[in-house]
Amino acid sequence: MIHESYRRSRWYPGEVLGTALAYFACASLALVLTRFDGGIAVVWLAGAVLFARLHVTPRRRWAPVVLACTPLAICSSQLFGFKGLTGVGLPLLCIIEAVGAAWLMRRVFPRFGRFQSVAEVTAFLVVCGVMVPAVTALFAAVMTTAVRNIGFWSAWRDWYAGHALGFIVFAPPLLLFLRGDVAHWTRTAGTRVRKRTFGLLGLVLLASLATFGQSKIPLVVVPFLPMIAATFRLGRFGAVSSIVILISVGLGCSLAGIGPTALLTGGMALKLQVLQIYFASIVMLLLPLAAELYARRRIVERLHAAEALHRLVLDRMSDVVLRAGIDGTVRYASPSVERVTGYPAAELGGRPLFNLIVPDDLPMVLDTRRVVLAAPEDSAIIEYRVIQKSGAIIWVESHVRAMVDADGNISGTVSIIREVTERRHIVEDLKNKAMTDPLTGACNRRAFDDALGALVSSPPIGAEPGCLAVFDLDHFKRINDEYGHAAGDAVLVRFVAIVRAAVREGDLVARLGGEEFAVLLAGLSVEHAQLVCERIRTRLGTVGVETASGSVIAATVSVGIAPLSVDSDPERIVAAADAALNRAKRSGRNQSAAA
Repeated sequence: MIHESYRRSRWYPGEVLGTALAYFACASLALVLTRFDGGIAVVWLAGAVLFARLHVTPRRRWAPVVLACTPLAICSSQLFGFKGLTGVGLPLLCIIEAVGAAWLMRRVFPRFGRFQSVAEVTAFLVVCGVMVPAVTALFAAVMTTAVRNIGFWSAWRDWYAGHALGFIVFAPPLLLFLRGDVAHWTRTAGTRVRKRTFGLLGLVLLASLATFGQSKIPLVVVPFLPMIAATFRLGRFGAVSSIVILISVGLGCSLAGIGPTALLTGGMALKLQVLQIYFASIVMLLLPLAAELYARRRIVERLHAAEALHRLVLDRMSDVVLRAGIDGTVRYASPSVERVTGYPAAELGGRPLFNLIVPDDLPMVLDTRRVVLAAPEDSAIIEYRVIQKSGAIIWVESHVRAMVDADGNISGTVSIIREVTERRHIVEDLKNKAMTDPLTGACNRRAFDDALGALVSSPPIGAEPGCLAVFDLDHFKRINDEYGHAAGDAVLVRFVAIVRAAVREGDLVARLGGEEFAVLLAGLSVEHAQLVCERIRTRLGTVGVETASGSVIAATVSVGIAPLSVDSDPERIVAAADAALNRAKRSGRNQSAAA
């Protein structure tokens, strides 16, 4: 992508003239030094010069650059290369090749120019290293074979090799230089980075000189290690700088007749083509490596930023984030775990998570965890009790989900845990209030119906199912009329207290409505239930209830008792107890009767 500052800058004619002169110089040198036996130049740097300049130039300003380079390209060919019409056609083909490559790269990869990804490097190699020079080589071969005694495929090979390798080898450093990346590095690099850079590039220079400064031993792999080291440490700048150093030394020494190419048999054209293949191989190795390293460095930077944010959020949030392995050992706990459990996060690491859970709740937690591990795409919510370090027991709500590693294997669970003790108490309190008579504190009709149904369907093992006793205060309306409703309420409260004192702790006492009450006596026979009821009736008639004015209200109660039977209809049992109660009332009240 072109620098915005460059896009907004004025168009200086000096840049057009400079590009044209550079193109002329590179074309002339290639024709003078690398054109053998009147054929095609086997090294072509000029195309990379024009390609790089066009790519850093807005497309609307391409015309001046192309128009300035075209006559100088023809002039160079007429002076040092092909003459006549061929000397016009081939230079024009070179211009068209560079323009076509720049245009096609803009279409294929609009953000091309920084070599920051493997996809970008691959697109460059395919377009500039394969497609464009392969097509232009066909036209060049046709032009040259028509006027010279040159084989078609030999001409195609020389053109394709020189131009493809020219793009691959020379375009990347030119692009990064023209984009200002080198200048940016020069401005921003610190002293330590500069020293490291000069040291690594110095090693590349020494390795290049050791390889191409002698013709006895082919040490072509020697530069690889310092160049790869420079790429790892310096990124794209190190890769491109290493390539420039190697090309400068290698090409200069090879043209002077020394270096590994001197060991090859054949003409200079073949030697230079082999040399360019060597350079291109290094470019195709280092540029993707630099792009991949850059992409990974960006990923690592983003991961570090995300981790810092993650840590900040975890440090400040009140909920506990906990990761556990397959075996339930704690791998990570956020700092808020100390506030919830009393254990510091470091103390919980490596400990079994299950040791903190109340044993009665552990099977439920294990079942939920098994379900989550079996379906990693789902999550579960569960409430259970946790034992704090102090020994206190609290309620927590946990959202649990399975963790999957990079290979797709389940590696454990991650949980977000929140203390809900207060909420649990509020819910239980509301539940109790929903099942309790607000005046007397006895259970209400809903709680009575649930308990009776449960007792009938699941009676105590090896004992009597039990009995239902229904109580009705005698002449309660007269108490309300004579003493007032407050006194009547006091009688109801006093009666419930007497009942609770007479029955067992697990027996349910309920207010069915008005002055009618019921007691479920699980496991008692009718005879034993009647003894309990008689004790309640006698106690109420003996103590009475004192009012606020100091007077004592004498109250009595009638009782109906019905036995419970397994799988019986609860409504029939209640009806039988009511029938026994009515019989007690008809017989004079203040007595008990069994169904």
